[in-house]
Amino acid sequence: MYDPKRGYPIVVPCVLYDDPVRAAAWLTAVLDMRQVLRAALPNGWVGHVELERAGAIVLLGRRGGQFTGTDSVTQVFVDDVDAACERVADAGGAVLEEPQERPWGVRQAILVDLEGQRWVLCEHLHDTEPADWYGTVLGPMPG
Repeated sequence: MYDPKRGYPIVVPCVLYDDPVRAAAWLTAVLDMRQVLRAALPNGWVGHVELERAGAIVLLGRRGGQFTGTDSVTQVFVDDVDAACERVADAGGAVLEEPQERPWGVRQAILVDLEGQRWVLCEHLHDTEPADWYGTVLGPMPG
């Protein structure tokens, strides 16, 4: 999962909603997309939904937290998250969240660019079982 070398997209737009489940229902009905993954806590709270169409993924996330003040972020897979973060300050941006390993098998950091857009950098480390991080695979995913 989440391995660009096996077909998961390198660039994934992430659109933020108050209710990603409701947004996913609308997008599947209107744009002929299909839900492929849902991350939901045992109490039913859904953190994100991934939609697919023709091999492309759109991640529907939740507003707030580290994404307060923005309606979308872009997730980009890179070969080395730490090296990319070292280049941020010289390029005029900032690291909002330092690189760290996530339960879904990636090393991840959050950056802000020159005009305030947020970018989530990911480096695939290893495959994980979605159930280990409250994810449910709903259908085949790229990669």
